[in-house]
Amino acid sequence: MSGKIGDQLKPGDLVFAKMKGFPHWPARVCKSDNGYRKRVPVYFFGTHQIGCVAPENVVPYVGNKLKYGGGVRIKGFAEGMWEIQNTPGIGSKLKVPAKTCTKTTEAKAASSTSSKQHPE
Repeated sequence: MSGKIGDQLKPGDLVFAKMKGFPHWPARVCKSDNGYRKRVPVYFFGTHQIGCVAPENVVPYVGNKLKYGGGVRIKGFAEGMWEIQNTPGIGSKLKVPAKTCTKTTEAKAASSTSSKQHPE
């Protein structure tokens, strides 16, 4: 890739997004007021968290499913893969304000270390 993936992204795109300390995770690009050149707001399937990642840490879902879609045994990943395949519109009414993406959001880290069960 040319490093200009931020120019190619649009809200609703299905992707794998990588945050520090986590594998590439199934996600959907959220709406952004500032574009996608510096930070890309994404909705993480399985954990239902929103985070902002650098554009170079985002790869398209199509064409990378076999590479990133299996072999991960972290809570929420299998659920995320099921959701991206079967209910990709879940949580799609989310819009991330511009000021939310100024820092790296590590919300996934807090949720994965929690011992609470996901409410059904």
